[in-house]
Amino acid sequence: MKFHFNSTAKVNNPNEEKGIKVPYAGAKRTSHKLRWYFLILIALSPICIVAWIYLVPQLKVEAVGIITTEPLLIKAPSKGTIEFVDVNLGDSVMKDEILLTLYNPELTGQYQEVDRQILNLTQQQIPFSKTIMTQLEQRKRVAKEGVERQQELLNTYKDYKSRGIVPVSDLASAIAAFNSAQLSYEQTKVDILREKERQEMERLYGLKGQRYQDLSIEFAKLSALQQNLVVKTPFSGNINDIFVQDGQFVDQNSPLFSVDTGRDLRVHAYLAPKFLEYSKIGQKATVKLPNGKKFDAVINEYTELTSKIPPQLSGPFEGEKAALKLILQVDIPAEYHIEGLPVEIQFDRITMKGMSDLFAKH
Repeated sequence: MKFHFNSTAKVNNPNEEKGIKVPYAGAKRTSHKLRWYFLILIALSPICIVAWIYLVPQLKVEAVGIITTEPLLIKAPSKGTIEFVDVNLGDSVMKDEILLTLYNPELTGQYQEVDRQILNLTQQQIPFSKTIMTQLEQRKRVAKEGVERQQELLNTYKDYKSRGIVPVSDLASAIAAFNSAQLSYEQTKVDILREKERQEMERLYGLKGQRYQDLSIEFAKLSALQQNLVVKTPFSGNINDIFVQDGQFVDQNSPLFSVDTGRDLRVHAYLAPKFLEYSKIGQKATVKLPNGKKFDAVINEYTELTSKIPPQLSGPFEGEKAALKLILQVDIPAEYHIEGLPVEIQFDRITMKGMSDLFAKH
């Protein structure tokens, strides 16, 4: 069954009412559509943000790093006060050239005291040692004089025997007396050698000897520490940073100088361990400077795991976290050779087998 409705004049002329023109407002369909689109966008924004956070890092691999020539950092060998700095910023230095001198009053006092004790110990004599040696030397002189007298007497008896004045028995007695005097003389020399040996053993292994050895070892240690107070550079290079000044007190291992030893510029990159497959030698990457310029780079050294990330690359609350330390070779113009300049390192994402690979690491 069909229903039919009779049309009215309003259908044909909607802007007129009983001959009077009615100015109706225009339709608001566009604004309503935009309002609804905006509400939909707000509702879907958390999903978009979460997708960006989790999906984008899976589509690209990035690491942070610094530009460096690996300068030599020279630290204080001991605590002390800097007497004077011998070099200036930018100076060229040769190997073993003096950089600065430290003064440590505590170390200097110990060195002088041990030196004084050794000097006193070497000047002391073992009790009665000098008297014993004097007596032995006297015995030696007496024995030598006895040998000389017996030699004269023996020569006289030989002369008498040749002229037949004395019998052979008297000559034999003179020879025996000479031999006895000579043996006594030789025995005194042996006694002197034995006494010297005894005194040397007493000096080396007695209480005094042990004390002397202990002081000698302590003196050698203090001498080495005193020599270390004169800080020298172990390699030739250029002074690119000085962290101290004259009169400043420094603790042990405090940084003193940074010396550029002329090594080639390289980039130290720190990559998350989950991207281990990007740390092989020969892996290509792109180094991005803070001004946006990019340069090609390649890993040319073996990778190591480290927890010491440079402070300019880590936040104040991040603490120590493990990272893969990569060494990249890169050709950067000289005007960008700024030690410690932070950079970004970008790697090309390895081809994925499927969408499931995006979440394989999570």
